[in-house]
Amino acid sequence: MHRKFLAMAAAAVLALSFGRPAPTLAETVRATTVNWAPYYGETLDDGGVIAALARAAFRQQGHTLKVDFVPWKRALAMAKRGNYDALLGAYYSEERDTHFHFSKPFYNIEIGFMALNKLGVSRYDSLKDLKGYRIGFNDGWAYGEAFEKADFLNKDPASNQTLNVRKLFRDRVDIVAMARGIFRYEVNHLENASLDAVTFIDPILRTGQLHMLFPENLANATELRDDFNAGLAAIREDGTYDEILAEYGF
Repeated sequence: MHRKFLAMAAAAVLALSFGRPAPTLAETVRATTVNWAPYYGETLDDGGVIAALARAAFRQQGHTLKVDFVPWKRALAMAKRGNYDALLGAYYSEERDTHFHFSKPFYNIEIGFMALNKLGVSRYDSLKDLKGYRIGFNDGWAYGEAFEKADFLNKDPASNQTLNVRKLFRDRVDIVAMARGIFRYEVNHLENASLDAVTFIDPILRTGQLHMLFPENLANATELRDDFNAGLAAIREDGTYDEILAEYGF
């Protein structure tokens, strides 16, 4: 009887282990991304709210997250080559899907058009309504298929979001396209600029979902993705996710 009980107990343990994948061995996950305040950046507390959420999700699975902040195109290229274990906080695109495994989304960001009040534009029905304007955008960022394939638009690329906002207030572009939270942050940190002078054009262009991206050419990429997803689910369930948002004022 004792032997039969032990066999049944062992079978139950095996069933549980197969039903719930175990985390990979604890390790330091090296990620890269761009300075993108107020969401993440090297001058923000703990790297910013998005970095804090990702760090908590990995910590729940026994991993430590380290983040290097570099220009976006460099971050994307180095992650794609496998120089890093992950790319922190990126939108989905078909091109990226050919190089990376995507985590489940863990934060939503509204992306839209902004203009100075003096332009007199408050909404559009079709992107073709905006073809007479110079539109600043951040080179290398994912804006969605509709914007990216709109060859009839007069698009003016910028290397980063700060330059993009400065170009708007210096009348070098008529409209900027970017995450609205990023835009507000940049305006509030720019001299001689005020949100009172700005119109947020309706409707929003898209709602971007941020993911962790894991390079396909890394042997443990899918394991790290699964660990992140499991950790993310856990911090949502135990309240850590909401606590971090509240701590950072989001």
